[in-house]
Amino acid sequence: MRAYMTLRRSLVGVGVVVLVIALAWGLLAARGQQPSSSALFGPLFEAYQRIKSNFYRPENAPDARLLNGAIEGMVKTLGDPYSRYLPAEEYRQFNEGFEKEVVEEFGGLGMQIEVRDGKLLVVAPLHDTPASRAGIEAGDWIIEINGESTEGITQEQAVKKLRGPKGTSVTLKVRREDGSERVFEIVRDIITIKIVSHSVLAGGQVGYIQVYTFNTMTRADVEKALKDLLGRGVKGLILDLRNNAGGLLTQAVDLASLFIDDGPVLKVQSRNGSEVYNSRGNRYPNLPLAVLVNRGTASAAEIVAGAIRDHQMGVLFGKRTFGKGVIQTSFTLSDGSALLLTTAEYFTPKGHRVHEVGITPDVIVERESDVLPKALQWVLEHLGRYCPCLPPVQYDRSARARPSPVLIWFEP
Repeated sequence: MRAYMTLRRSLVGVGVVVLVIALAWGLLAARGQQPSSSALFGPLFEAYQRIKSNFYRPENAPDARLLNGAIEGMVKTLGDPYSRYLPAEEYRQFNEGFEKEVVEEFGGLGMQIEVRDGKLLVVAPLHDTPASRAGIEAGDWIIEINGESTEGITQEQAVKKLRGPKGTSVTLKVRREDGSERVFEIVRDIITIKIVSHSVLAGGQVGYIQVYTFNTMTRADVEKALKDLLGRGVKGLILDLRNNAGGLLTQAVDLASLFIDDGPVLKVQSRNGSEVYNSRGNRYPNLPLAVLVNRGTASAAEIVAGAIRDHQMGVLFGKRTFGKGVIQTSFTLSDGSALLLTTAEYFTPKGHRVHEVGITPDVIVERESDVLPKALQWVLEHLGRYCPCLPPVQYDRSARARPSPVLIWFEP
């Protein structure tokens, strides 16, 4: 979900700090505070003047650099790993990268990454890519790229180091969640973003749909797969969301609507209040549905999994999901730079928190190779029935993520 805002800039006198002051003043005004401008911003003016008048290498202190640093400092103090400031050139590259990841192809390793607390984390390796074939796993911390530490690296810097021409190699040193370390030398390839694949299992009785990402075509492609499988007479379904790092919020709502008759898909809370995203309406039979998840199931994929589970339209199999339950909005500034700010948090239909918690599946399966067989067995045992469907009796309900205290925001 993206929004764009243009801020007017007027740089007069010591104008490098004017935009910073305007931004800070707007934040304070939104909170109803009326601080003394001289008391609040005096040190900022003084610091700027001291730097411009006394720093021994003035070529290292141009106004634009000082402005960028001031804004970056404000964003860093938020303590949010997903909020960041992008100078104009980095923002241009960010948009190009977003377009490639959503609709095109590119040369690289094929994995979704993010920076947490100054460290580089693998959210999920993409299906059938150099990263997944080499053995990179969701939850791996990349501590070195080609022998250079990634401590303090930005996401844009990491992407630049990881992508490259087909046939070239990159060496990664990773630390696993258990503390062990491994080194991978991976050859880059052309990464084509695959959206959906489907097939029939168990002699044509069960339809299998795997969703790899949430882009502009996801809902349409899943619906095509669903129509084809139903036309072939399947009596149960498996929806595989493993190693799906998410994507577009609207597509998550649209896809979940294929399995949820009515009611909320997710609930969003921002500083301006709450908003509910409801199902668009389901036109298909509620066949027994198993949903497969793992550590690489994140963001939009967690929205779908949580909605299906809360409405009892399917049973979740696998491991606890990644736990990214916040939404970012981009605000463009007048010089072409941008703020990417976390502006809201989302919750499942029943108010369960996802962010930094994840979703615990109904049936926890430790070995990845056992997930599909166990899910298939459950679906076969329920052929001829329809959801709503309850999880198996051996399910430990205490393993579910507790509702957030914020649940009160969504009480009727």
